[in-house]
Amino acid sequence: MLIKNIVGAIIIFLNMAGLGYLFFIGLSNFFTKYETDKQEEFRNIAKTGIHKGQPIVIDEDIIPDEDDLLKDMDLSDLDGLDLDDFD
Repeated sequence: MLIKNIVGAIIIFLNMAGLGYLFFIGLSNFFTKYETDKQEEFRNIAKTGIHKGQPIVIDEDIIPDEDDLLKDMDLSDLDGLDLDDFD
């Protein structure tokens, strides 16, 4: 009798695990379909007449060179700095 109860419990447990797995597969398919529907909205962006496929030119003069930054710094204030105070 004990063996029948143990085998019955194992069968019920495996059936519940199988149903849980099918539920998981169904939810994952639903969410992947939902995500692809949402992504289609982002892919279908209407093109305006302003953008005609011309390359974007980045003006590199905005970024200063390192040499220019060092020329602008006043390092005379650091002459009297005692580095032993920072230990």
